[in-house]
Amino acid sequence: MAIKRALRLLTDNFTNTFKLLLYRLVMGALFVGLSYFILDLGLRSLLEGPEMQNVIEMIGEFFEALVSGRTGYLETFRENFTAALTELLTAFTADLSSIIGSFAGVVVLYLVFRFLNGMATFAMMSINFDRMSTFGKTSFSAAFFENLGPAVRYHLLYVPLSFVYDVLALALCWFFFFYAPSLMGETTVLTVLVGISLTIALYIVLQAFKMTFISSWMPYAVEHKKVIAGLQDSFTLKGKFLRRFVSFLVAIYLMVVINVVCAFCTLGSLLLISLPASAIYFLWLQLVLYYHENGRKYYLHARKVVGDAETMPVESEIDADLES
Repeated sequence: MAIKRALRLLTDNFTNTFKLLLYRLVMGALFVGLSYFILDLGLRSLLEGPEMQNVIEMIGEFFEALVSGRTGYLETFRENFTAALTELLTAFTADLSSIIGSFAGVVVLYLVFRFLNGMATFAMMSINFDRMSTFGKTSFSAAFFENLGPAVRYHLLYVPLSFVYDVLALALCWFFFFYAPSLMGETTVLTVLVGISLTIALYIVLQAFKMTFISSWMPYAVEHKKVIAGLQDSFTLKGKFLRRFVSFLVAIYLMVVINVVCAFCTLGSLLLISLPASAIYFLWLQLVLYYHENGRKYYLHARKVVGDAETMPVESEIDADLES
């Protein structure tokens, strides 16, 4: 029910997608440009060196072997790739100071731009909250500046916590991918494909866990302007965990399928719309779950108010205005 209603809210308010798209395109262009400048300044010789080229070639050959069914290459890939990474690491340690400086600069830049993107996300959550609670139309600029204080406090906590969690999740998936096929016996195309599938499933489950625990954090912060209290409220999972986890797990898979289909059918062009739409969809889903968990009604559209407190459509003030 929550997944379906979040989709309805997304499609009925789809113009918000283009606002977020424009903001993220500007931020993304700045991030890519500055990151390229930092990496090119400190790592150009290493990135163009034979060790890096060898790693890139091995990744390409891995997918070629997977498609062509060269099981001999797949059986030795883990050992050969580990050796190539060791050589690359040795080359990096020869110029450690510039590497540390470049990577630290990119990480800091990434956190800064993630923080700035998060400010827009918080504003979008405020716009969606107003839409559900009063069916009001709040401009992006008004929502951005009115929520500046809570948004800054929220993302000063969320960005580093989420970054650490995501790094640990990727590290776990990395080791799982390299060791899962070996646990299945002989390395074949099938075992490698199963390993890739299980690794993707593991990452999605980990992301669903993260979203389950922080589901009501941003909605609470938007409504009450209290960030720490919102985090405490979000971690109060008694009677909420299963509904949240299943909703986010199914929703993530749904968005993955939609984006993959969009990328395949339009050669990636539709991702410009589907990716920000997916981000906004998860905001709607958080709000729907937040309203249901608190037993509150909300506007699904102009003529329908729903919620756990009243499952059937009820007449709203907007209905009376439309009929008069």
